[in-house]
Amino acid sequence: MKIDISCPRCGDGHGVQSVPAAHAEGVSTSYGTDLTTGVGISPSGLMPILGTTTVERTHTTALARSLSMAPAQRPVGRLLAIGLVLLIPDLLALAVLALALQQPDEVGLLATLFGAVFFLGALAIPSTIAFCIAIGRARFNTRVSRGRRAAHVVWSSALYCHRCGMAFWPFSPAPNIPAHQAFPPENFRWFVWHAGDYVDA
Repeated sequence: MKIDISCPRCGDGHGVQSVPAAHAEGVSTSYGTDLTTGVGISPSGLMPILGTTTVERTHTTALARSLSMAPAQRPVGRLLAIGLVLLIPDLLALAVLALALQQPDEVGLLATLFGAVFFLGALAIPSTIAFCIAIGRARFNTRVSRGRRAAHVVWSSALYCHRCGMAFWPFSPAPNIPAHQAFPPENFRWFVWHAGDYVDA
């Protein structure tokens, strides 16, 4: 069976390329060196530190972004580290509370416990917010990972016409995917993300 790969909008088949290839052309990686500055502690006091680091940068064109198969994964590790660092004051306050409970107090045990719980809860708010955001990001990443296989089937079978800037499917790779209809990249991406069940992510 012969598949018609000509663009349904302009009728040309010479400027047509597969979507994965068009996307890959728009993503490049470069390596460079950046200057790093900081302050160090020495026996004679603070001193400036200069150094260099190797940096890897990924450059993505607007076309590659509009033809992306899935939204980018959201980082979680840094938020978890921030949340753990923000718990340090809570742990210190717990140690102070343990010492306070061992010594008799004229205020009373119940009032001390109530004040301590309120104070510890207030100290834990920033870390709780960081953990909640991290959990939300982890759920988002799981949802995207779960839908990538279905989205890949739809994404990899599409073609892109460089002449008119439209994407289309020469045949329908999945239900509800219209064959041989031209779509702007944003509408094309909606179909792909809908197939991956992360269109509203």
